[in-house]
Amino acid sequence: MRIKTIFFFLAVVLIAGFLIYREASRLGSPGPVAVGRLAPDFTLKDQSGREMKLSDYRGNLVFLNFWATWCPPCVEEMPDMQILNSAFKDRKFKMITVSVDHDWETVNDFYKKHKLNLPTYLDPGRRVPSKYRLRGYPETFVIDRNGYIVKYIVGPMRWASAETLASFDAMIRDQETAQTSSR
Repeated sequence: MRIKTIFFFLAVVLIAGFLIYREASRLGSPGPVAVGRLAPDFTLKDQSGREMKLSDYRGNLVFLNFWATWCPPCVEEMPDMQILNSAFKDRKFKMITVSVDHDWETVNDFYKKHKLNLPTYLDPGRRVPSKYRLRGYPETFVIDRNGYIVKYIVGPMRWASAETLASFDAMIRDQETAQTSSR
């Protein structure tokens, strides 16, 4: 009986050690979410069933936000995202929001309650968030006209602050200038 207990204890320690080592060795390694890396492409459908592919937005500055209706920080930042999207809707700027909620009814009720009209896609299986190795919600990626991640923000932001709006204006201007000079 004592030998079985020792073997069981050793097996648990070895398995735990392996899992700890595996996680520790991944820390700091460049993953698909690293600034300067190509954003992983994905395809999702909107509520009417139309497909959207991230790579279809090349040539624009893309604001990619992952969120959920049950996430208080997400609720906090959505009105500012609405202002940001409205401020740059006629420029080389595209906002994509990806909800991990389970159904459109929940998202529609949330949008109605908060008076939102941001473009959103549903990913209840969380396929896209797993590609981006999300840690929680909200998380936002800003992607340049060539598909490379230029900013990665974990947590809510004041997207409608004067400083943030000026920063986005400058980034969008860079996208527009780059497109004009490449013609």
